[in-house]
Amino acid sequence: MAWISLKTQNLPTLALVVIAQVSIAYALSNPGFDWSSIEVFSPDTVVVSLIVLVAALFSSLLPASVKHQLVFLRRKNALPGHRFLQLAEHDQRIDLLRLKQQILPLVQLNVTEEQQNRVWYQNIYHPHQNAPLVKSAHKAFLQWRDSMVVSMFIALLLAVGVQTVPAVAVAFSPLSFLVSLFFVLATGCAAHHNGKRMVTNAVVLWLLKPSACQQ
Repeated sequence: MAWISLKTQNLPTLALVVIAQVSIAYALSNPGFDWSSIEVFSPDTVVVSLIVLVAALFSSLLPASVKHQLVFLRRKNALPGHRFLQLAEHDQRIDLLRLKQQILPLVQLNVTEEQQNRVWYQNIYHPHQNAPLVKSAHKAFLQWRDSMVVSMFIALLLAVGVQTVPAVAVAFSPLSFLVSLFFVLATGCAAHHNGKRMVTNAVVLWLLKPSACQQ
């Protein structure tokens, strides 16, 4: 079986995110909207193929570093791996005493965030990146992170479109972009949660087989 990246696997969901918010925005702008008309969005149509292409394009317009800054609301060292020791303190699955014992041979507890992320990625995440517990959280993180970015561009297009494009102004109300802003907030929160969950999930698995991970 050919290898398919997690981002590629998430494209159908990104398309659904686009379809959902545009349909809701249109329905709210047009009370007589017939929901049966969304059959045009069935998976085998050209329309859906184009939406998948647009979603893939929008999700690739920003570099990953900027996406992470937006999701975690941090300008520097945005990824939760930079703070995995602090995140572990809030996860009841993790034995903190055991974590400290296993981490000390690798790094001191008062290390910089850059060092924390390096140790987490190389020694904790990498050996378990394909484990279902870690991979599912990683997939969800990428899915909602990119959904947030796509929703931001849809909100921008709606906000500008109703003011500058007559056809868009006829189809959508001036406040339609608020639907996409709601999606931005919702998907951003989901990405934030799953990003942190991926980090602590990797720590949980690492503590189950510490000797293998430290080799």
